Amino acid sequence: MTGPDGGGRSLRDRLLSVPGLVMATALTTAVSWGATTLLTRLAARTPPRDAIAISFETDPARMSGIGGTGRVTVIPAGTRTSGDPGVGCDGFHGWAVKNGGVDAESTVVRVILQGKADGAVLVDGIRVQIIRKTPPMGGIPARCPGAGEVAFRAFSVDLDGAPPRVAYESNGGAPFGFTLAKGETEAFTVSASARRATYQWRLRLDVIVDGERETIDVGPPGGFTTTAGPRGASWAWNFSDAWILQRADARPVPSRTVPAGAPLPPIPTARRGSR
Repeated sequence: MTGPDGGGRSLRDRLLSVPGLVMATALTTAVSWGATTLLTRLAARTPPRDAIAISFETDPARMSGIGGTGRVTVIPAGTRTSGDPGVGCDGFHGWAVKNGGVDAESTVVRVILQGKADGAVLVDGIRVQIIRKTPPMGGIPARCPGAGEVAFRAFSVDLDGAPPRVAYESNGGAPFGFTLAKGETEAFTVSASARRATYQWRLRLDVIVDGERETIDVGPPGGFTTTAGPRGASWAWNFSDAWILQRADARPVPSRTVPAGAPLPPIPTARRGSR
């Protein structure tokens, strides 16, 4: 059958026929199904940043196997300190934070990760980003004496490196990396040291979720802060009721003490600078 112009049936006529309507309906259904399936898959895919719950602890006394001894802080110059660490060293970090203190020599961070996605999340890399570098911080140096060694640290970070050097320690020498199922928790410890400057820095985790790789930042809004340790004398807590002036060689000056709770005076002879 030919059309008015003597040619074959027009596309419009063919689509309006019964077979044409069936074919068009099937095509529309297929396109709709494909679009719906794609949108459903996209909606079901968990963004990497929502696939892991991240928390961190910066008080060594709250970390098993580490403790608060060997901690050093620098209180900003001009601060009138108040309170004291209490018995032992467990309260030293809290006292330092309350008085505006900054970690000196090293910062210890325990990172806790928990899977939130229905599928497995792969964490396979960690780096350190320096946000800001400034000269060593001046002020009132104070410490809670002790060995100062972290009993267990998955990562050690040299903030003075360019870029910062990250070393990973594991049982058997296995490389860093693990997967998190939904509800599963993993934790690791980072110990970052500084000898030459003050650093604001953050951790960066490399994760893979549903085949999508992304870097997730870990840390407070302004990053962690670590400054070089004091080169001169500092105030050392006696674990009980007083601060004792301690020389750079760790020898105490018994005649120079400050009772617990009294403001710590500045140390005019303390000198700081690059090592």
